[in-house]
Amino acid sequence: MATQFVENVEGLEFSDFDPFSAEFREQPEKYHPLLLAESPGFITMEGVPSAYVADFAQCQAVLRNFKAFSSLKPKGLPGMERIDFFNGLPVMNYSDPPDHTRRRKVVNPAFTPKRTQMLNEQAAILIDSLIDKILAEGGSFEALGDFTKVMSIDTLLRRFMGIEDKDQPIFMKYVMTLPLLDKMRPGDPKPQAYLDAWAEGAAFCKEQQELARRGECHNLVGVIADGAEDGAINDDEMMAMMIVLLIGGVSTVAGAAAASLMNLAKHPEIAERVRQDPSLAINVLEESMRLDPPVSLVMRFSAGDNEVGGKVIPKGMPTYVMLGVACHDPKVYPDPYTFDIDRPNLKDHLAFGYGMHTCIGNAITRNVVPVLIQKVVERMPGLRLADRPDALEWDTSTPRARHIGKLYLQA
Repeated sequence: MATQFVENVEGLEFSDFDPFSAEFREQPEKYHPLLLAESPGFITMEGVPSAYVADFAQCQAVLRNFKAFSSLKPKGLPGMERIDFFNGLPVMNYSDPPDHTRRRKVVNPAFTPKRTQMLNEQAAILIDSLIDKILAEGGSFEALGDFTKVMSIDTLLRRFMGIEDKDQPIFMKYVMTLPLLDKMRPGDPKPQAYLDAWAEGAAFCKEQQELARRGECHNLVGVIADGAEDGAINDDEMMAMMIVLLIGGVSTVAGAAAASLMNLAKHPEIAERVRQDPSLAINVLEESMRLDPPVSLVMRFSAGDNEVGGKVIPKGMPTYVMLGVACHDPKVYPDPYTFDIDRPNLKDHLAFGYGMHTCIGNAITRNVVPVLIQKVVERMPGLRLADRPDALEWDTSTPRARHIGKLYLQA
């Protein structure tokens, strides 16, 4: 089974587990016990011998050691078409130091305390207005479409990224094409709709960069352009940077907020505790993220023959780091499927990743979503799941993610 990517697989035992399968995405908890027991395990993905790690400590070890487990995707690796969200361009997500350090440095000015505080204040105003509308219309609402996604797009696209309303469809149209990648097989050309949406975004970034050079661009493109050494970011790279921030922000904030609302609706006693002590709102967020991470796995590539958990992962082997499984490791989280905001290690989960590649949207999520939680418990004391069979639906349309697709609630 050796390939051009992995030369030696002698003595390894392979299972038929597929981390991208519909079965795993739809009911991941059914697989948790076996994956945790076998970790690290070996699988075959698109004919390529691969590994997965699911044990919490093993996941941390792989994620912290970029010299042993690189984030750089090998060129031509079959199956990577399905997760090529950045049109083949090098981005922070898929780079190691020093390139990762340089790219992260470019966006750091966007995350100043002043900008974050401004987001909180603006989000609080919007959240109140959205709750006003929901209550005025009888209190029945779909959490994402009527509330969390609206708040997330306003916070990230309009406020944080500074994209005017008329230009926001450029980026949202691109995000809507990402599920098309999941249907690709090795060697397939990229979907035309995806390429067209990318081209439109790159053209927008080119226009904004030209404005930035004249000091006339006041959105995030301008901030990034100012932070780039010698202006060394081309139009496609700028589009990739914007998409990193968009995907890492909009979907994370909307999904985290929806998961928090779901758990408040299921656990009114927790909502009452937050009402009495608003500082517990962050606990609700952290435990909601642990139970249902917005990204279920990330990939690394073994740079040598590396021992993990008593087994050797051979040089070149793609390694799937199962974040969602690790967040349910009973050695770290006793009774892992119970919603418990009093866990002593509440913030140690891997829902935002770990190490240098910790999700760049985590700071915004941890600032804005607790504001929403506090507002909801105060103004919607009777929050509950709607009395309908489809009150909760999961979205599994992208291979690395499983998050709430629809959530019908009654205030």
